[in-house]
Amino acid sequence: MFVQACNQIRECIYGLMGLSQAGPKRVKETNATGFMVAPGVLVTAAHFCHIDNDPSKPVHGVFEAIRSPDIGQRMERAALIAEDTVRDIALLRIENPRSTSQVQLERKTIPTGTTCGSLGFPLASVRRSQSAYTFNLTERFQGASISAYQWSTDPSGRTLRFYETDALMYLGSSGCPGFLFDARVFGMHVACVVDPASAQVNAAKPGRVGRNRIAISMWVPAADIGDFATANGIQMGTVGA
Repeated sequence: MFVQACNQIRECIYGLMGLSQAGPKRVKETNATGFMVAPGVLVTAAHFCHIDNDPSKPVHGVFEAIRSPDIGQRMERAALIAEDTVRDIALLRIENPRSTSQVQLERKTIPTGTTCGSLGFPLASVRRSQSAYTFNLTERFQGASISAYQWSTDPSGRTLRFYETDALMYLGSSGCPGFLFDARVFGMHVACVVDPASAQVNAAKPGRVGRNRIAISMWVPAADIGDFATANGIQMGTVGA
């Protein structure tokens, strides 16, 4: 059902790795998915850009990216353009990218009940040796339906819009694009809803990992992504009207 859309999106998605030197022989890394929204410009979740996925901690010193069809080749170096940690959006730039294939962002609000998919690199891992590291990536598709289009108010008074979908995402799905049958991207995955009461039970019983997650995933709307890119001087390509 989503095969053709996946073939299009695959050309535009990247596995991302952020690296920071934490000591003479110690490196900290985080990983996520990103996708190209303009030539050489990737969007991803802002929290990925920070040590330990924590926006209160410093930004990584090095970012590397690899496009899905290019896995196995040398990774491309990327640089942070801008981030909005409240909205959880970050923009990265690859100078002289191997490809300029980009997604089509859909600015219109997608109706509740619409079937959607996601493609990216959750469950990624990094293996380190004394002289190098290996970024292990497996492209994974996940499916769901849009269950709501909601809003919340940030402590600063800022209104934040977001989509909800009715399925859990694999761990490490931050930055994955959510798309429709025709490959239009409606949003970017940034979080799953957690039940605090169940989380306390899990803390006491580590063997129950994962049972504290309600089946709600949250997505930054494509309109917000487009607006943020435009506000930072990015010349966007074809965008849904």
